[in-house]
Amino acid sequence: MRCKRFGPRFLLSAATVILATGGAVPAAAQEPATNAKAPVAPAPAPIEVVSAQFGVFGADANGRRVLLETTHFPAIISAPYGWYIIFKTSKPTVVWREEFELPEEPPTWGPGEAMGVFTISPDRKTAVTERIIPTRVGFIANEWRYAPGDPIGAHAMRVYIDGQLIKEFKFEIEPGPAQQRSPRSPHGDRSGPST
Repeated sequence: MRCKRFGPRFLLSAATVILATGGAVPAAAQEPATNAKAPVAPAPAPIEVVSAQFGVFGADANGRRVLLETTHFPAIISAPYGWYIIFKTSKPTVVWREEFELPEEPPTWGPGEAMGVFTISPDRKTAVTERIIPTRVGFIANEWRYAPGDPIGAHAMRVYIDGQLIKEFKFEIEPGPAQQRSPRSPHGDRSGPST
């Protein structure tokens, strides 16, 4: 909304009217003109979603990174999982936001929290990541890695672009191989295609 500025001449005229009427403002001065049209803000540029997928990241036979779509996968230490969204818009930049909700509070969110990579909700069950990106690439993505002690069960990732909910990914992390031991790989490891 644009604010219309009034110059000193208008203020002087208004003061003169108020003084001349003993402080009362004439009814015509109190009511807005009925024939004046309020400026109309342009509609926001639409976001056209071409593809929105979630799963486990892996490699094909040629070693190229691929996303294997799934909503159930085992808790394997350091296993990368996440989403990508391909979209079109005429805007030069967008703000994407991911809300990653766990079934319960994890023992730690790793160094990403202290480094400001994401923020954590007061109940410590949801991590919020937000980025401004140029749209010329035409996609956004984010990746997490399973770490020892992370909760098993129902998880959700809600992805927004410019405040509009684009996709909610619901998935289950199931118990994994008990014999697997590895050094902790913190959440928020951005070694993948995060944009």
